[in-house]
Amino acid sequence: MVVGAHLTAVTGISVSSPRLRRKGWLMPELHYPSATGNSILSQSELDFSRPVEIAPGVFWVGIYLENDPFQCHPYFINNGSESILIDPGSMLQREDIIRKIEMACDLKDVKYIILHHQDPDLCAAVPYLEKLIDRDDLQIVTHSRMSVLIKHYGLRSSYYNIDENDFQLMAGSRLLHFYTTPYCHSPGAFVTYDQSTKVLFSGDIFGGLEDSWQFLADEHYFAHIEGFHMAYMPSRDILNYALRKIESLDIDLIAPQHGSIIQRKYISGLIEKMKQMECGLYIDRKYSQDLMRTIEKLNNLQTEFEVSLDEIKKLKRNQDGDYFLTTLLMKPLMNEWNLSTKVTTDCVLIQKKAFLFKERFQHLGGDFNMTGQLNFAGQNYVMFFNGDGMGKSMQGAGGALVMGTVLNSLFSRISGQTTIGISPEAWMEETYGEIQTLFLSFDGAMMFSGILGLVNEESGDLIYINAEHPFLVLYRDGRARFLDSELTMRKFGCPSELGFQLQRFQLRPGDVLLAGSDGKDDLNLKPGAAQPEINFDYSLILGLIERSEGKLKKLVKSLYNQGEPTDDMSLIRVGFQEKINRREDHQINDDLIYRLKISCFIRNRQYDKALELMEGDSEKQNAEILMYRGYCLIREKRYLKSLKYLTRSLQLKSDYFPALKYAGMAHYFLGNYRKTEQYWSAAMQSKPGDPFLKKRYPQLLNRLEKQKVLLGHRQLEE
Repeated sequence: MVVGAHLTAVTGISVSSPRLRRKGWLMPELHYPSATGNSILSQSELDFSRPVEIAPGVFWVGIYLENDPFQCHPYFINNGSESILIDPGSMLQREDIIRKIEMACDLKDVKYIILHHQDPDLCAAVPYLEKLIDRDDLQIVTHSRMSVLIKHYGLRSSYYNIDENDFQLMAGSRLLHFYTTPYCHSPGAFVTYDQSTKVLFSGDIFGGLEDSWQFLADEHYFAHIEGFHMAYMPSRDILNYALRKIESLDIDLIAPQHGSIIQRKYISGLIEKMKQMECGLYIDRKYSQDLMRTIEKLNNLQTEFEVSLDEIKKLKRNQDGDYFLTTLLMKPLMNEWNLSTKVTTDCVLIQKKAFLFKERFQHLGGDFNMTGQLNFAGQNYVMFFNGDGMGKSMQGAGGALVMGTVLNSLFSRISGQTTIGISPEAWMEETYGEIQTLFLSFDGAMMFSGILGLVNEESGDLIYINAEHPFLVLYRDGRARFLDSELTMRKFGCPSELGFQLQRFQLRPGDVLLAGSDGKDDLNLKPGAAQPEINFDYSLILGLIERSEGKLKKLVKSLYNQGEPTDDMSLIRVGFQEKINRREDHQINDDLIYRLKISCFIRNRQYDKALELMEGDSEKQNAEILMYRGYCLIREKRYLKSLKYLTRSLQLKSDYFPALKYAGMAHYFLGNYRKTEQYWSAAMQSKPGDPFLKKRYPQLLNRLEKQKVLLGHRQLEE
């Protein structure tokens, strides 16, 4: 059917175009398969005084502006009572556009107006059209970044923001898909793909400037595109981002807002040429020169930064070496010499300063634990000491070194004796005197709080001193309480009016004592929040001990779940004649401390610190640490690098649920939805009740299904 006959059949108006023939505008033939396999348009001359049907039910309803290379093209989709008007144009065109739309339908059938960006050549006529359409359910279809600008034209209709509606519109039985093309040439710009006709409404992309305008593009159209894109697209990289999305679609016809309509046979070749265009700022010679100078400066700055970074890393390695040397000095002093089966002791020490040295986890601080066994006049006693040095990191560690040295010296002095010739009370006073004298010699520069205690293995008699340390806790019959009620002594090294104060308590079989530094109380209850919330409730520990049933490992995990420790944390658990003493419930090794530190940084959203603590050769790390590295990199938006560690984690443990979940997440953010489906499918088999996957996995499957329908055999390679 020729266009004239077709339009006469549609509108009842005969077609003639003498003016166009006089100008010599002979149009190429437009060919595309219709539902019957025939072409709707096959005539080489078109009458632009009428709407031109470019695809079944899709009309060009623009006008030709003489002596204007900047032609603007609105389009209309005849869709019954849910018809669609696309980029309806400016006030210069409004009367002609309205007349042409009314040739094909009742204007009140228009339910949607699509605006690809905010420029007046698309939007200026919309307020006028709104009044004529006069529908309460009329919607402006655009991106939310555009709606905040478009509203300034005085529009009164509601907005259908594509980014809030899964980037698609179901108008009756007609499905339109939207693809964002940011900064081509507006931040919220997008293109529209009509699935039923395979027409792409491309907005400014593929637009052309033509002195001798043609309705249909020919093999020379790139020359017109190049000038337009050089002027209106900001850069080749930005344009290529949009072109990569577009070339994945199955397109029969491209209908741009400017220039000429492009048939399938020209599309792929045109895109390849466009990918090489220098456009936007890159065509400005002065800008190019400035850019090169800026790049040179940036390269110099980068070199300086890398040199400075190397120096900082060297200094840090040296500092970590000093820290490591200090830990080597500390370890021989942290002795747990108690082997009694009647009075058991278990210790945990988690220093605040954590670091890696030669890919080994280390931590350093001022807390100190020590246990041992002593015999007084034939009676066996278990000694325990828990203390906290004044200051942070190295200063506190210096105090712990001094305390460890003096206590170990005292033990060495009596280690060869079968029994000590003085009473436990006298030994406690002598020991206090030696420690106090040594720390006083530092003249206030080094002080130490602590609890030193002795427990009789048979009778349960407890004697102890508390040198301004957090109160000793008794756990008995499922209840926890403090043994002390007031300060009785000052710190070691502090001149004191209180003097030596020995305290006593009678333990019963099954009783548990817990001595700990103030790190157990100094918790940030809102890790990751802008303002920390430090715990001031020193009875909080009692509830945690009760819920942990007096078990040390469970208590430490509860403390980390409750908040973020902000100081060194040390604990000693003393059990008296317990019926069952499962040591595995209390022992905490460096591997567990390492994981607690990492998880604490992650909960606090300090992903950079967590990554710093996990640096090293991934080939030597276990599946859990590799998973943590991958997760932190995702949160840092370094998705590609995260996959290095997540895939390595899955090589070690193929069914590891967190690694499957986060590997899928990384691929999702990279746009590799098929890979995401593979990982999440395996994760769902492992843990089908996971709340995140229960919500996201069906959405992913729905998206993939839509992509299949949309792209057919030309799906994205992922």
